[in-house]
Amino acid sequence: MGTELIVIFVIIFVIYGAGWIWQTINDIVRDIHRSNWDNRVYGQVASSRSVRRTMGGEDLGGLRQTYQRFSELHDGQVHDRQLFESPKVSFTYHGSRALLSIYESSDPVPQFYTQLTFTIPQGWTHRLEIFPQRHRDDDVKYLNVEDIKIGDPVFDPRYVIKSDDELFVREFLEPRVQKAVEDLRALLGNDKILISINSSRLMVRKQGIVGTLADLTVFADLAFVIYDRLYVAWQRESGIEILDDGPVDPAAMPVCQVCGSPIPAENRVYCKRCKTPHHKDCWEFNGQCSTYACGEKRSTAKY
Repeated sequence: MGTELIVIFVIIFVIYGAGWIWQTINDIVRDIHRSNWDNRVYGQVASSRSVRRTMGGEDLGGLRQTYQRFSELHDGQVHDRQLFESPKVSFTYHGSRALLSIYESSDPVPQFYTQLTFTIPQGWTHRLEIFPQRHRDDDVKYLNVEDIKIGDPVFDPRYVIKSDDELFVREFLEPRVQKAVEDLRALLGNDKILISINSSRLMVRKQGIVGTLADLTVFADLAFVIYDRLYVAWQRESGIEILDDGPVDPAAMPVCQVCGSPIPAENRVYCKRCKTPHHKDCWEFNGQCSTYACGEKRSTAKY
């Protein structure tokens, strides 16, 4: 009887072990295919061993916790295969797929960057790159005559701007976007950033590993400002226009677009993107801004 139990136990162990090995192989193959697709769309992703070598195992564990909390805030999904790659978070923003990840450069001494990438709605045609200027305007040797100037005496000397459409750039880089770029540049105490837009994706890349939830939230919110501006430009070029009746007076009694009733100040929230006022409970009921084609899911109590 004892021998039979041992044989049964061994058979169960072998079956379970074979199943675990098969599942692991499938997961590895799936991740390879996913990583190949992500690399084409989002760029090279750092391996966890490289990040661990740079940060230390304890900090890498903290980074995973931060990414998990970020994922929960944005209803996203964490992709964390400890042996094969650094943590990533995928989520949806305004109907577009977004990916938070760590990029590893191919330099002899690898540099690490935190990047947030968004897919772009179909029909987008503009290309744009923005990165800090490293040379003075009077250093003729390094000047590129194709760099675009938007006419801002503060912004122009600080950045290299490249695009296939100068008029688009001048409209796109409104003051709010310029401020977001400047704030991204100041984040983490270094000024190295890259903002890149093509027909398939918007990428915001910052040198360094953004390891705290507070800094990561700031980084994401600034990237959202840039994506929001792109989204509005795409809407207009697609024939979708959000009507603007001028600024809303916070002291007035606006009417809620959800229920049609006036909104008292003590029960009022504003869409974080287009500033449309709502009753707080109507916003929670609707789940997003009620303005057509806005789609914002974040609100604020301050106008």
